[in-house]
Amino acid sequence: MTTPEKVTHREVREILRTFQESGWAAMTLELDGMRITVGKDGPPAAAAPSPAPVASAPATPAAPAEAPPAPARVPEPALPASAVDTTGCVEVRSPAVGAFWVSPSPGEPPFVQVGQRVEAHDQLAIVEVMKLMNPVVAPQAGEIVRVCAANAELVEFDQLLFLIRPSDG
Repeated sequence: MTTPEKVTHREVREILRTFQESGWAAMTLELDGMRITVGKDGPPAAAAPSPAPVASAPATPAAPAEAPPAPARVPEPALPASAVDTTGCVEVRSPAVGAFWVSPSPGEPPFVQVGQRVEAHDQLAIVEVMKLMNPVVAPQAGEIVRVCAANAELVEFDQLLFLIRPSDG
């Protein structure tokens, strides 16, 4: 994916419309030396400076009265994350900054689940960028060991999304 020369007014409006329709409470986006920070319930909490143009996850107020519900995750085994052996696993990373979707559309089952066997080039998820759906595909055959992002979460370019244990042979 190539980076455009300049972000247009129309593209900024599309990003803001996508944010408004999302479940995110706040968002910071840096593009072409421009920084956009928005919040639905007033100004978002101060975000830490970012070294590269990236979109950060929704900000959380400093002292929330009640924590909002966490986004739905693809079911994982009962073992704690630290107990899962990830030695030799292949990393699948985000192709872009955008919304991470685990299923083709709301209410449908996820593309994959932890423990499921996949073949090379099987679709694992979608990263949505300004209404463009970018498929996330398995680089090789194996077993899904971990899903590292939550459904509907804003992910960054090159963020770890899945760990796959390669098949033998």
